[in-house]
Order: sequence, then C-alpha cells, then structure tokens
Amino acid sequence: MDRRVMRKSLAALSLTALAMTQTLWAAEQASSAKQKDVKSCSVCHKPVDGQMRAFFDQVALKSDSIQLKLDNSFEVVKFDAEELKVINGSDPKNVKKSLKDIKKGHEVRVAYVVGADGMKQISEISIKPAMKVPAEKQVKVEEVEKLLSGKVKYTLVDARPPVKFQEGSIPTAINIPLPAFQKNLDKLPKDKGELLVYFCAGVT
Repeated sequence: MDRRVMRKSLAALSLTALAMTQTLWAAEQASSAKQKDVKSCSVCHKPVDGQMRAFFDQVALKSDSIQLKLDNSFEVVKFDAEELKVINGSDPKNVKKSLKDIKKGHEVRVAYVVGADGMKQISEISIKPAMKVPAEKQVKVEEVEKLLSGKVKYTLVDARPPVKFQEGSIPTAINIPLPAFQKNLDKLPKDKGELLVYFCAGVT
C-alpha cells in the first residue's frame, strides 16, 4: 500500500476513534447529569433534571462535601459554603451549622450541576420540614397500643409509599399512599363514627 494512502487511512481511523471517544464521554456526562431520586420519593414527586431527592447521611465540612443515601447506594456531592443556599435550615445565617444539624436519614432535595470532574456541585439543599399537626389531633404511641389490644373499632392508615410499607408497619394497618388517596376511598370505613388514624414517617 502506498505510504500516503496508509497515512490518510491512519489519520481517518484516528479521527473516527476520537469522535467515538467524545461521543461516549458526552453520553456518560449526560447519564451522570440525569436526576436520581430514592424510590419512596418518586411515588409523590416527578423527576426534575438537575435535582435529586435523597436521604441525608453525613457532612464533611473540611472537604465541603455531603454524603447522600439513595436506596442501596451512596453519593457524595460537593458544595461551596459561601454560595450554598439552605432551605429550612436550623440557622438561616449559618450554613455550616444548618448542615451539621440535619439528622441522618432526613429527606432532602438538592439542586446541582455536574462539574468537569464528574462530581455533582450543589447550589441548594432543601430540608423537608416536619409536618405540623395540631396537638389535639395527634395520637400517642400508648393510645395506639390500647387500640390494638382493645375492642374499639378503628382503622389505621399507613400513608407512606408502598416500598416503605413493605419494609414493615403497625399491625392491622392498611396502606394508602397520599398520592393515591382519592383512588382508595373505598378502603376507608363506611361508618363515619369509626376512629380513623393516619400515620406516616413523621408526626402522627
């Protein structure tokens, strides 16, 4: 084969290989940029690009990083304490204190962009606020225990996502996730005078 033809062929192969590498890199970046949520959150919330719902695991202030739990895996995200916006934090004027005060396992939502190194850099972290239920409508654990062992008619409704219900629930409880409430009204007692108790992962 003529050397000039060989050089052109090698050059063409090199360009093809480079193009394939760039395509694969772009696909990998696009894949890593896709939003991921824990399964329990996806029941109520639709995926949003550049956002992720997960459970807070821990924060490392020295390295400006946060570890989040996603079902059976973990993901580390980076942040800039000077730029990070913390919603529903314990101290609006102190980002680091607000991050340290987030309890392990608490549900959070983060907004992020993927950096050149493939790491997610978050600009905002929103801490899910506790549900506010009037004291007169709250049921204590002792009262539920009496219901389970007594003769009073009652219905316990577990409003958590099915995946959480399957992990374990209070005996006799039925599962009606909040988003599917209207579709499951037939599961509620017909007797309007019967005691109805709802519970989820927060205040009951």
